[in-house]
Amino acid sequence: MKTFLKPIGAVLIFFLMQLAAGVVILIIGSTRNAALTEHASLLGITLIVSGIVTGIILYMLKMIHLKTFSPKNIKWKHAPLAFGAALAGIIGMSLLSEQMHLPDLKKIEFLELGRNPWGIVAIAVVAPIVEELVFREAVIGSLLRHRLHRWQAVLISAVLFAVVHFNPVQIPFAFVMGLIFGIIYVKMGNIVMTSFLHIINNSLAVVEMNVLGEKADSFSYTSALGGTIAVWMYIIVSSVLCYVFLTQFWVKYHRKHTH
Repeated sequence: MKTFLKPIGAVLIFFLMQLAAGVVILIIGSTRNAALTEHASLLGITLIVSGIVTGIILYMLKMIHLKTFSPKNIKWKHAPLAFGAALAGIIGMSLLSEQMHLPDLKKIEFLELGRNPWGIVAIAVVAPIVEELVFREAVIGSLLRHRLHRWQAVLISAVLFAVVHFNPVQIPFAFVMGLIFGIIYVKMGNIVMTSFLHIINNSLAVVEMNVLGEKADSFSYTSALGGTIAVWMYIIVSSVLCYVFLTQFWVKYHRKHTH
């Protein structure tokens, strides 16, 4: 049980800070009767602050280490393989998620945040880094230090990462990306690359939403790509590329220091 205390604690801290941010928004929003644009700014700032506080708490409790931010020992010549795997995974899961027709419980909230400067910082920068600190560094890192098998650690982290999104449409996507990011973290030993990839993923979602504008609600990959058969072909190709890139990365990437 001791093996799982820190990982559970880290996720619990993350959850409670997210919950606290929601409570603050509800209280301030209801008392001020804030307009939609003001609400988005408030939501973005609150999420940024809660993310920073989460990181500070985890550091003070020694659940994360500053060396996880160091790019010094990264073998950058193999980084393109990690990038290719993540990009193929993002494309494939974005298309697959649409085919699942799962409900999106946070659509309005995301639209608000994605069109607000504070919201964009919260979604595209702060959230990815904080989530990597929690689910890769604190969860996987701690499990590895307690000698849990690395594949078990990656799987546990991916499941937790998916569940805490509390949004059906995001859960399959988050699980698969959690696996990809977890594998990259295990090989590299820090969150530099996974944070970069996570930032790209979230930023692409924000850019797509802002480019589409009012058409974001009605946009369909299936229609844009020429139908269901075409979409499934893209999903298959993306999945194969993701597997090939990730396998090559796993085989070729070696580091001196391990947990």
